[in-house]
Amino acid sequence: MSQPGRGYDLTKVSPTAYDKLIFGFVGITGFRKIDTEDRDVVAEAAALCGKVKYEPTFLDPWGDFQSYINLGFDVSGWDVDPKTVTQSNAKGLLGALRDMQAKAKAAGHTLALSMSIGGWSMSNGFHETAASDSSRKIFAKGVVKLFKQFPMFSEVDIDWEYPNNEGAGNPFGPEDGANYALLIAELRKQLDSAGLSNVKISIAASAVTTIFDYAKVKDLMAAGLYGINLMTYDFFGTPWAETLGHHTNRKALEEGGWAVETIVDHLLAEGFSADRINIGYAGYTRNARQVEIESLSPLKGSYNPGSGPTTGSFESGTSEWYDVIYSYLDLENQKGRNGFNVYTDQVADADYLYSPESKLFLSLDTPRTVKAKGEYAAKLGLGGVFTWTIDQDNGVLVNAVREGLGYEIESEVIDMEPFYFEGINVEKDEEQSDSDDAQKVNHAPKAAIELMVVGGSTVQLSGAGSSDEDNDELSFSWGVPSQIDVADKTAEIIEVVVPEVSEKTAFQFTLFVRDCYNEPSSQQRFVLTAVPALSQVQPEPEEEEEIIVPVPDEEEDTTPAEDDTPADDKTSPYAQWDASTVYGANWGSFEIVSWKGHNYQVKWWSMGNQPDLNCGVGGAWTDLGAY
Repeated sequence: MSQPGRGYDLTKVSPTAYDKLIFGFVGITGFRKIDTEDRDVVAEAAALCGKVKYEPTFLDPWGDFQSYINLGFDVSGWDVDPKTVTQSNAKGLLGALRDMQAKAKAAGHTLALSMSIGGWSMSNGFHETAASDSSRKIFAKGVVKLFKQFPMFSEVDIDWEYPNNEGAGNPFGPEDGANYALLIAELRKQLDSAGLSNVKISIAASAVTTIFDYAKVKDLMAAGLYGINLMTYDFFGTPWAETLGHHTNRKALEEGGWAVETIVDHLLAEGFSADRINIGYAGYTRNARQVEIESLSPLKGSYNPGSGPTTGSFESGTSEWYDVIYSYLDLENQKGRNGFNVYTDQVADADYLYSPESKLFLSLDTPRTVKAKGEYAAKLGLGGVFTWTIDQDNGVLVNAVREGLGYEIESEVIDMEPFYFEGINVEKDEEQSDSDDAQKVNHAPKAAIELMVVGGSTVQLSGAGSSDEDNDELSFSWGVPSQIDVADKTAEIIEVVVPEVSEKTAFQFTLFVRDCYNEPSSQQRFVLTAVPALSQVQPEPEEEEEIIVPVPDEEEDTTPAEDDTPADDKTSPYAQWDASTVYGANWGSFEIVSWKGHNYQVKWWSMGNQPDLNCGVGGAWTDLGAY
């Protein structure tokens, strides 16, 4: 609210549109926000608000207590002291929420307010805060202070992303689940002791079953947890997703695949009460470029994350709803805009936008899919449906979910029914008659050329095409397979002798470039395919299997893990995975490890994530296959 940007006007939101609004986020004093490297916004705000380590703190005193534009105030609250601010004298976003709640009450509607602590970029403090009795008490008593300060709030939402999982590179450990329960128990105890037994405790939880289970949520319920907000979105995103997919689909494309129904079925099977479970819909897209679609429904295809940003509104690869309906989606005429088509994957019950010309793909929730989620929640008796976030919606999506939940229309401002349309879901040739006398159309073949190098050849790989908009001097860092020697891995151009091979083998090289300010480029990968000379190749009736030999880490710890060690790991050239070793910590170094008969390559910073349990889409490891 205090910085230029979306220009969101809270005064234009009907006070009866939502049943609950969640204020986010509150940080934990003593721990940095990961996406603000240039300044410690948590420490700055904590100092202004008079907070000590482990206490929760508001993060934007001006925006939260003092601003006035788009919030319904004529002048700012420049004289409001962040250390002594109260609910009655606050302006800013908190003052606007106070007034919005009062307007809802006057209209006969109950608007609950919840306060969320943590989030993706501020979960790095939970591991330490939950680990000791003293830090848990400081945190819990700090929450009580905030709720005494602003009694309009009736719920605290703990958003730890994630217990026993690194999330955005946070510290974690197997003890997190048990400590989480102790933190919830202490919070419940302090709230009750302060006369705040009416305040409910909820959590934001992963919608991936393995990560969800790490939090030991049943123990949290026993400790005093009330509600579970399942973050049923971000199942897909660039550049981390390995394959093209949906980001907030209701049904899974394969058994156990990521989807709303997968995680809800898991919780119900575990005995969780349906009315404590809330599911989410997204007011934003997840985009991908250079997309080739093989099947419309079920969705199947590929994309190329490339380097640099992908089309988005404010963030790379993410378009927000108001941008979607202005640039890509024409709801009134039930079609796409600017060369985009609307598609429906009937298997996943998910919609997406795609331009065959630009090859840009947008996975999103539409009024149709949001209404379907509401109907699904009502059918199962779930607690409710929430969104990330209300500032992205123009009212159409919240209308859709209310209709799906079964609310009756009191007065109609816009007819929603035309917006619940399905997009294209079959290929054009599938729509043709399949009668016996239909003429079969022959398709021309497609030529393809693949560059392969005969083993023993000398080749050069050049980074000379690298560039910098500021024309800064660049430095180079090459990642090279262990089978290949390079004189200087920091040279602009490297010369390598390709090893002799007996079968088709792919050698993977990586390149990072940094400018004079040590700002790194995105990683570039190049796969050099080596083959034996044709005169050496014997006729083989079976198809050749391509062997991938990625870049190993030269300094990797070869000490085997003490527990769960495979019985036989002698045939792999790579060291066994070790739970205490940090992998992926250095730019350009993506280590290979062996584990339980397979080789795995790390994709980003990881420690303690067992490869066979954390591979594939969203996992820290890529399974390179058996050795």
